[in-house]
Amino acid sequence: MFPSNTYFYIKSSLGENVVDVYNGETKKYNDNENQLWRYEDGHLINKKSDLVVDVRGGDTKSDTPLIQYNRKMTMASNQRWGYRDGFIHLLSDPRLVLDIKGGKNKKGTKLILYQRKDDENENQKWIVEPFGEPFQAAQVEGPYGNNPYGTTPQPPPPSSVDNPYGTNPYGTQSDSNNPYGTNPYGTTPDSNNPYGSNPYGTTPQSGLAGYGAPDPSPYGAPIPYEQAAEVHRQVYNEPTERKAHLSHQLIAGAAAYEAVKAYGRHQEGKGEEFNHSFIKKSVAAIAAAQIVKFAEEHDWSSKDKEEATRQAEAAANHYSQREFGSN
Repeated sequence: MFPSNTYFYIKSSLGENVVDVYNGETKKYNDNENQLWRYEDGHLINKKSDLVVDVRGGDTKSDTPLIQYNRKMTMASNQRWGYRDGFIHLLSDPRLVLDIKGGKNKKGTKLILYQRKDDENENQKWIVEPFGEPFQAAQVEGPYGNNPYGTTPQPPPPSSVDNPYGTNPYGTQSDSNNPYGTNPYGTTPDSNNPYGSNPYGTTPQSGLAGYGAPDPSPYGAPIPYEQAAEVHRQVYNEPTERKAHLSHQLIAGAAAYEAVKAYGRHQEGKGEEFNHSFIKKSVAAIAAAQIVKFAEEHDWSSKDKEEATRQAEAAANHYSQREFGSN
């Protein structure tokens, strides 16, 4: 597990290099904040930028670049991480881990999401080193108090910068023992490389790094109905330890699927026809109640409960239209 209420370095098991945010215009001197991280509710947050580690484009598949991005309030499975046995993995899929591309222990090498390897995996192993004194965790409260059904506001858009959508502004390494170096990245020009003079895909010095292309529809459609059916079996039939890695988005989809099926069983059991004017409201209410139950069982924060409730209600509307043909 990651340490709580403290900043830390994420050091490669290959040597002294650490995960770093590449910023072409800022030389570190006595500033190591680009290299320091804290862990909150599954997110790895950079001290300097206050942005989180994000799988670019929301595409959680092997060999996908990592970037920094604003912390999302919903659909955040590509931003939530766990740490176990030296691997930093997606909570939604522990088989996908933080990986040094090409296995190189060289400053400036970019990081990617990659399939976990059973052997020769030193480029996927990390050592977390706490830094400084512990701090008091901020109290997280939802904007709607004790109302678990309140809608969570959208986060602000990324800050305006010269080049906010660089191809791979996040995921470089630097030497934690040399924070005063004037050029801690040491990249070498390569005319045959698709990134031109910067072979590791980091943002050029013309703009502030640390931003990536926005994920498509971060507040869009819920998980597909078929996927919800599969996750439902995990959430409702497997022991707690087997489903601890599931994201709130997946649990919300499972809750919505359960709500659709529960409503159908109830109406059929009573021999009543389906009243299409009430289906969506009824199914959404059942889904929200399921989320409240999960939140109590797993001690979710009020913020997490609100986000999951919103996701479950949206999924319930989507699935009920498919299942019952309601409008």
